[in-house]
Amino acid sequence: MARNDHLLSVGNEALSPMTDAMSALTTQIDQLTEVADARSSARLATLKTKMENFTASVTLVGQVKAGKSSIINILAGRPNLLPSDVNPWTSVVTTLNINTRTEGDTRSKFTFFEQEEWDNLMVGGGRLGELANRAGADDEMDDIRRQVNEMKAKSEERLGKHFDLILGQSHQYDYFDDELIQRYVCLGDEDDPDINPKTGRFADVTKSAELFMDIPQYPISLKLCDTPGVNDTFMVREQITLRSLRGSEVCVVVLAASQALTTMDMALMRIISQFENRQIILFVNRIDELSDPVTQVPEIRDRIQDTLKQNNIDTETSIVFGSAQWAEAALTGNPDILTEESRQALNTFYLAAGFGDQSASLDKIWALSGLPDLLLAMNERIAEGAGSRLLDRVRHRARNIASQIRATTVAKTLSTNDGVLRDLDGVSAEKAIVTVSEEYERKVSELTTKLRDKVLERLASAEANFVKRATDSLIAHLEQNGEEGTWQYDPAGLRTLQKAAYFSFGRSMRKEAGAIYSSAATDVESLYLKLLGNHLGEFNIEAPIVPRVPPPLGIGRTIALDLQSTWWRRWWQKRKGFEAYAADYTRLISSEANSITKDIEENQIAAVLENVRAGMADFLAEQKDTLLSISKSGNRDPAAQAALNSGTQPQKSRDDILGDILKDLSNEAA
Repeated sequence: MARNDHLLSVGNEALSPMTDAMSALTTQIDQLTEVADARSSARLATLKTKMENFTASVTLVGQVKAGKSSIINILAGRPNLLPSDVNPWTSVVTTLNINTRTEGDTRSKFTFFEQEEWDNLMVGGGRLGELANRAGADDEMDDIRRQVNEMKAKSEERLGKHFDLILGQSHQYDYFDDELIQRYVCLGDEDDPDINPKTGRFADVTKSAELFMDIPQYPISLKLCDTPGVNDTFMVREQITLRSLRGSEVCVVVLAASQALTTMDMALMRIISQFENRQIILFVNRIDELSDPVTQVPEIRDRIQDTLKQNNIDTETSIVFGSAQWAEAALTGNPDILTEESRQALNTFYLAAGFGDQSASLDKIWALSGLPDLLLAMNERIAEGAGSRLLDRVRHRARNIASQIRATTVAKTLSTNDGVLRDLDGVSAEKAIVTVSEEYERKVSELTTKLRDKVLERLASAEANFVKRATDSLIAHLEQNGEEGTWQYDPAGLRTLQKAAYFSFGRSMRKEAGAIYSSAATDVESLYLKLLGNHLGEFNIEAPIVPRVPPPLGIGRTIALDLQSTWWRRWWQKRKGFEAYAADYTRLISSEANSITKDIEENQIAAVLENVRAGMADFLAEQKDTLLSISKSGNRDPAAQAALNSGTQPQKSRDDILGDILKDLSNEAA
């Protein structure tokens, strides 16, 4: 760690309420465990493990050379950990697992592309090749194949006979250092005699790199994911970035101050515009390279906000300005690393911040670097997002388990040889329990099928409407201008319709799944009351929590209509006659629009619906298990029955404990 690693704890105050709540909840779970049976103890242990394993995921995205790796290195307290000058060919996602549990002594793990993924790049030219091939851009496909073959030849030369053997495999080590990391993620310059020949040996075929480290300055576990820039040759990076962003709690968009949100960032803007506004933080790096930062920073902020507005992103999105180089100087305690220009910019900011009459200090340099603001913003979003949702889920489960413990305790207290009077409408307890379980499994299955069919129908309608409007616009252009010039149709309207369909699906899912979940909880609670009569006292079974609907990131993926390239002009020039234009264009945009729909269906909708099914299945399985146990718990003890009726229960102390814990859990949730 760096000399001044204590600076990394700045911003932890935003996490304190969450970590305090987790600590209190752990204590309550321990108290419940003391009065629980073996079955409930195991469930409570699982809840504790979930809190202990809580890890917040933060993904950094941005242009190549914007400084993502430099920022992650600072956040890791190791300024030179990851190479910040990776070759543009490299498509390695690097994840720093901070304060997470590892298997054995693993400190680094490098995973290679699967054979199928490598073949897709080699044979089809990756995602860009897919687009060019679909559009009939033969010249571009030839160029892509040439570049791919060059890359493959160099990879095979470096790896030799091991090339085919390592695909789909991974390498693990009990350490990591600069040389090891560079061997897997950074391509060296073949013409530079000073470059270690091992550098980049596996970089072409490395899909992801994971490093494991402990940083005591952070009170929680973190996954910091450094993605490749999205503007690469074969659009491999865009696919990898999208995959990394799914499930990420915070998206930090790193931009260079000198080119913040240029036209090259449009692919990035399409992706982040799908996020919830509070999930996005823009970090404008390298303000130390500005000639007049005090004047230029407000101007850059205004331009960024204009661009955000144009892309339907909330202009209140957090924008943090800073310098990774200033942060490194503060963290290492070595201001000598600053260039003369960086030093001058820092002095200008120092005076503008009102520090002019104070001696320069590393704490103030750290404050001006923007890293404290970035850490605070990240921690706020973690606490109000993933942290809050975890606490809600664990409290909810703990309250239900406490109710199950109470029911099980009462059932054991009532055991004797005389039999328990049960009002189960003339059927056996086992039959009544199984009937309720099967009924709601069927209802959820029917609901998920209906929701899926409805959203796919709406997405298909969005495609058809877009294709018709685009084709009509093309024909109108041809009628007015003939076949001269080129014409392009903005696919933003398609994305708007697809996004509306997805969010409508989310609203319907929350409403209808919530209703079924609530009904299931009511019927399950009724079974407890029918089995145990009025001996339960104040008793409640809560409905499962409705799954979260994640942002539809697939809508932001690049399609052929987004590309303003030479192949589009050639596509235009090769068509002759209105009918050929209309037919070919309709075919192209139909397939492109459908590619987004398929991505949403396979990677977003399917996951949400599976979570709906799993939520109900887990709830029913747990309650069914407890209810069946109660139904087989023997018969009523007359003495215990008399005690219950008189209000002097043998297990009063246990009931008191359960009542107090339930009260605490309910108060904290409120």
